[in-house]
Amino acid sequence: MRRNDLDWIRVSAFGLLILYHVALVYAPYDWHIHSAHTFPWLHEALLLTNPWRLTLLFLVSGAALRFMTARRTAAQTLKARAERLIPPLLFGALVLVPIQSWVEALDKGGFTGNFADWLWHEFGPAGLADGVPVNHLWFIVYIAVYSLVAVALMTRPALMARAEAWLVRNTAGWRILVVPLVYLIVIRIVLFPIFGITNKLTWDFYNHFLSLGAFLFGFLIVGHQGVWAELERRRHLSLIVALIALPIMMWQAAHPGGGTWFGVPRAVVFAIDQWAVITAILGYGSRYLRKTPGPALPYLVDATFPLYLAHQTVLVVAVWFIRPANLPAPLEAACLVGVTFGISLLIYEVVRRIPLIRPLWGLKPFPAPVGRPRYHRRRRLLMIGMGAPVLALTAVLIGVATWPGFDHARQYLSELGGASAPMPLIFNGGVFIAGAMCIAAGVGFGLAINALTGRWFVAGLTAVVFTLAGIGLAASSLYPWPDPRHMAINLGLGIQLAPLLLLWGLWSHVDMKRLKIFLAVVFVAMAVLTAFTYHLVLPGTVNDANVGWWERGYAIILVGWVGIAAFVIERRLKAHAGRD
Repeated sequence: MRRNDLDWIRVSAFGLLILYHVALVYAPYDWHIHSAHTFPWLHEALLLTNPWRLTLLFLVSGAALRFMTARRTAAQTLKARAERLIPPLLFGALVLVPIQSWVEALDKGGFTGNFADWLWHEFGPAGLADGVPVNHLWFIVYIAVYSLVAVALMTRPALMARAEAWLVRNTAGWRILVVPLVYLIVIRIVLFPIFGITNKLTWDFYNHFLSLGAFLFGFLIVGHQGVWAELERRRHLSLIVALIALPIMMWQAAHPGGGTWFGVPRAVVFAIDQWAVITAILGYGSRYLRKTPGPALPYLVDATFPLYLAHQTVLVVAVWFIRPANLPAPLEAACLVGVTFGISLLIYEVVRRIPLIRPLWGLKPFPAPVGRPRYHRRRRLLMIGMGAPVLALTAVLIGVATWPGFDHARQYLSELGGASAPMPLIFNGGVFIAGAMCIAAGVGFGLAINALTGRWFVAGLTAVVFTLAGIGLAASSLYPWPDPRHMAINLGLGIQLAPLLLLWGLWSHVDMKRLKIFLAVVFVAMAVLTAFTYHLVLPGTVNDANVGWWERGYAIILVGWVGIAAFVIERRLKAHAGRD
């Protein structure tokens, strides 16, 4: 069961969230990254959505969970929630958030290392002792915890029925506008001055009273038509109240005396605006959108979760790359909006077509295919993986051949694509294509693991690591050395984990013992080379006189093993298809 109006509200609220985050790039707040342009008036302008946007999202999320429980037991609901929320939360925290937090650290001058250094900073012993940052994914954490509360309530049906009856009774008629409003005023006056909003689960009690309250409100009342009838009936009044409260709230935020009387008047007006806007949106939505699915709605509903996961990382990186162009603020903001929506939608278009990684992006898995598997696409992708090291080696050899006197001992390979190289296009073009091939190979490896063992989670992680490596290679070729953005190549260092992930994914497979040994040796070899090149052991062994040779050895292992592994697994897939 679904309600079109709630789907439209959810999609619109997440769209507003992206625009809100773009606005924060220009606002006088301590956000992750800022434009060179800052506008103080955004302090008040952001109040257009600040009071109600997230509260409405939690309310709609609670209602959606209730629809989900219609044909499920408490245990089945818990399992479905875990399958939908945990993979994207882990994926986001381990892959998406570190990218944006690294850019933020570089931008604010608190960190000077490369991305590999940042990963160690975040996920090393000291970093893990401080906790794993989740940034904008705090919303998923809260939804997961609040879902546990709702599932616990489902296990006590009598208590749930009493709570539902009490809530419906006390929101009947005019009470739908007044009773929740009184609750919002009280928690704003009593709890907000003490706790504020931290988005940290263990110390965010005002937010819990607000957001969990909205979540359970939606969970309990969504099926009661009388409540919706009252919201529709009073939608005009709600809109009028909201339009009156908004300028008063903005004036209180801007005026030095707005916080007088211990901030009570400001808290009251804030809560009035908050609930009036929510009831107006629910009322108008129920009246005009409930029976209006529209051809775009199913697509937008499916795209919302991936867009939410991707958008902030895309936006932070976009600011980092676009800001040096010194564009006028309106043009820059339009670019950021277009790039954030465009690339996020592009990511959705890619991931929704790849069964292996759909759950990592919050999408439901495709139904299992019927019939004899042939694995043609998987095998073609692995064949591309076989060719990637060959192409990379060819680009290097041709680049060296065009540069007489190139010093292998002292010069880095990246210099073959720099401004001082005789023909940098050869090296950069080869690296760009190799990056694209790396992405294809990663998808092939992931699909192969899933086909051979059914372990979709580790298969998805493997594909993600290769994808990041390919993006890093391609980006580094677009910004040749010594452009600072060339350091995007450090995304490729994550491929050091790929042999370990492949070994993990194939561990339960009884065959390919020699491949497993090979993967273990490759991982150990890369770990040893990393320890030497980062001077973690025997400092001074790697120096300016020999660093080039160390890099060559590292590069041969880093890309060479991919071709060998792709060949062995492609042969195994062919044999596997023949048996089936």
